[in-house]
Amino acid sequence: MSNSNSSSNSFKDSPNIDPSTPVQEMPVLIVGAGPVGLFEAVLLTKMGIRVRVIERETEIAPMSRALGTQARSLEILSMVEEGFVDKFLAQGRLLNQVDLYYGSKRMCQLPFARHGSVTRFGQPLFMEQERLSKVLEKDLAEMGVHVEFGWELVDTEVVEPAAGAEESYVKTMIRQTAKPENGEREHQVIRSEYLVAADGGRSVVRHKANIKFPGRTLSNKTIMFDGIIDTDLELNDIMAITGVNYKTMFIMCMRDNHYRFVIEVDDFTPDEDLDQINRDLTVADLERYTKACLHPETKFRVIENFWLICYRINERRAENYIHKGRIFLAGDAAHVHSPAGGQGMNTGLQDSYNLAWKLALVMNKLAPASLLQTYHDERLPMADRAVELSSRLLGRARDKGPVLHYIKRFFLIMSPLLMYIKSLFFPRESAMLDIRYPANSINLPHKSQPQPKEQAHQVGARAPDGPILRLSPGSISEDLSPVDKITSPTEGQQVRVQEVFLGVGKFHILIFAGDSLADPASFQQREQQLAQHAEEHLSQWRSRWHYTTLRDNNNKSDNQLFKLYVVGAGALTKAHTSGLLVRRAQGDGRLFWDSSAEFHELYGVPQAKGRGDDVGQQGAIVVIRPDSHIGYRVQGHGKNAWADVTEYFETILA
Repeated sequence: MSNSNSSSNSFKDSPNIDPSTPVQEMPVLIVGAGPVGLFEAVLLTKMGIRVRVIERETEIAPMSRALGTQARSLEILSMVEEGFVDKFLAQGRLLNQVDLYYGSKRMCQLPFARHGSVTRFGQPLFMEQERLSKVLEKDLAEMGVHVEFGWELVDTEVVEPAAGAEESYVKTMIRQTAKPENGEREHQVIRSEYLVAADGGRSVVRHKANIKFPGRTLSNKTIMFDGIIDTDLELNDIMAITGVNYKTMFIMCMRDNHYRFVIEVDDFTPDEDLDQINRDLTVADLERYTKACLHPETKFRVIENFWLICYRINERRAENYIHKGRIFLAGDAAHVHSPAGGQGMNTGLQDSYNLAWKLALVMNKLAPASLLQTYHDERLPMADRAVELSSRLLGRARDKGPVLHYIKRFFLIMSPLLMYIKSLFFPRESAMLDIRYPANSINLPHKSQPQPKEQAHQVGARAPDGPILRLSPGSISEDLSPVDKITSPTEGQQVRVQEVFLGVGKFHILIFAGDSLADPASFQQREQQLAQHAEEHLSQWRSRWHYTTLRDNNNKSDNQLFKLYVVGAGALTKAHTSGLLVRRAQGDGRLFWDSSAEFHELYGVPQAKGRGDDVGQQGAIVVIRPDSHIGYRVQGHGKNAWADVTEYFETILA
């Protein structure tokens, strides 16, 4: 495992506690009840792993730094279970446009970059961090796990195994944050198999584990305000204002008449103290800074102040995400940076998902502990990516003198340059759909077949999302090839494949059959051959590797680790909807269809042109990891290809 500097403390500096205090045991202790910690708790609980969540504050933070949920985060929320992402969509709103202003004059409106061709979540979701956290907290409570507010971590260490002991563990001391009127604060000692630190940028866990947090603190002085205002500005979803004073200001509609202002002020001087600045900061200061950005005649007055702070931007990333194989950093505890581009909370949510399914496999004895090393290997570069992108976007928005100021103004005036401006405001990578992990022990290239040329088709890439037809028995009334001849959308339904990848902690195996099943005359024979392979190997895999803890959203046993889907291509006929595979349950080898072969192309699987005897050489088998990244792929779907997939699972599973 990747180890940071060894922790030297053994509770030596911690408050004395009663030696008779019992040591409480818990499989996983999660420190921090922000979105990252809560999401980790929800995922692990849904996979049957007992968790305890502590939070030093007395409630979920009412003020929200993060406001946007990107397309990739919406995808992973949708994978948890059917309808899970709808809870968040109902609480937020999709962002449509940003208004670009010079001073108080609106120059143009730019629609948010749409990604509808590559994901069903074409726009980011505007949803305050507080609301997102409360949805997660409610879901967790419905499963019987309640956040323990008012408890803070005092000390933690990984206890190495003594002579004769088999494994190390994490020993943690926690205490109540509020001192009772009579008596001392209660202390507890927890022994856990693992600890997940989601306790923010000033992580106590990271400090106690002596994990370095290199980076830089920028000189930017920025003021953020939440409240109700009275203004004659025409306010919409988001406004980006190039101020007449060369400064930049952003205004975001939170809800009703509640707005957020983020205003660049100037740079810190060496003798300034941030705490003192915040003590002295007033609404009058905010009004003065805001009016300086706008044209002089603009009306602006604060009616009610909910939150007013000045802050500095840190760009830092932990040197290690794992301490002695037992303590994991996630979210702001592992990386902090500018909010530009909306990457912070989203990177943290994706940390949680990446870690959760790997922890569940290891804790269910389905994978060796070495699998957890890939959490560090995969997520650390994603933090670097987020820091770089947010820094680049922040640099574009910052005050850099009159020359850049007039260049920005020129761009705002010149409508032919709108697409260029759009790319500046909404770079494609901000949606986080291009995330790709390197080849490693679970992103395993085939031992003899070359990787596809396109990176989107290679192992480690996010599984492409695209339309596919979910067949039902009898959905074709006669032998007609066009898909639009399906008699009823309930009998044959076009879905996106990311909608099919449901259930936490499951591998999804796509069998691309090419056009080997297209000929009605040979369909029955070839379908039986494919069905036999699917049933034989799915049964073999499920008998060897299955969860003992996993439950579905109805609290029913759901111990399956593997889901399998067959995708045919070519002309669709009645024969295809009356065969064996179309009657299978979804995930048990059910037949889907790709008439145009465009879905095959999305995965770099060319549609077979020949229909010779060796149909097993056509198509491909693609294994999708539980977080919908491509883990393995092999050309063909014959006997040898199935054996290669089995060998892949034997390589990564215990």
